[in-house]
Amino acid sequence: MIRKLPPAGQGADVTRAGSPEPAPTLVLLHGWGFSGAVWAPLRAALPPSVRVLAPDLPGHGARRGGACLADPEAAAAAVIAGLPQGVECPVWAGWSLGGLVALAAARQWAGPQGLMLIGASPRFVQADDWPAALPVAELDDFRLALGGDRRRLERRLAMLCARGSADAATLARDLGSRLHTAPATPEGLRAGLDLLATADLRPAWERVPAPVAAWLAADDALVPAAVATHLRALRPDSYIGGGPGGHADWIAHPQALADFAGAFLNQCSAGEQA
Repeated sequence: MIRKLPPAGQGADVTRAGSPEPAPTLVLLHGWGFSGAVWAPLRAALPPSVRVLAPDLPGHGARRGGACLADPEAAAAAVIAGLPQGVECPVWAGWSLGGLVALAAARQWAGPQGLMLIGASPRFVQADDWPAALPVAELDDFRLALGGDRRRLERRLAMLCARGSADAATLARDLGSRLHTAPATPEGLRAGLDLLATADLRPAWERVPAPVAAWLAADDALVPAAVATHLRALRPDSYIGGGPGGHADWIAHPQALADFAGAFLNQCSAGEQA
């Protein structure tokens, strides 16, 4: 049975006065090549009552040590180690590559928590039993491009993330600016591609004893919306929503995702277990 969340308008207030349950903290984990700053539009759309953290992943933004990003468990351990004191109920929300780190973090965390994938999947490359995914050749092409012109690589990634959006050209320019302003290290980019190509965290999605959710875009060129069927097959209790556009459409239109996240945070705040 699929768990139902309250309507978006009822999901905005995650403050639970007098509740014994710890208040959730939304931990936003960005995608390949970006940094924690990419979450600014979503943070602005969330209610002020929501506590949000948006750390840089290894080798991205201001964070060094990119090699460990190839191992989702090591990357997740680094994220957990960097959490400030007082985080008792993290809700791991990972976009794209960040979804893999979120899955690993949820597997490591022992207390109350939640897990949300945003344009993300437990397995990014296709397999016979996981067809709604990216052809491995796409990642191989990016690996070859790493040794070439950096601005050309950024433009290519920005265009792929923007594909499917109503105003893809404008969104691609915005994404390209974000990639150039906070560039990832070559080591972090290589390790991130290794993670995308090799990680299979379907067991984590299936077995994490916590509420789980996924937000998928209808025309995502990187994570096909058809993966929803496979996610539900592994977790019939998962809550899956989505909207129009492509992989990064939530950056241009963050409110629908903010409403979805607010409703899911309320579910996690209620202490519900999957």
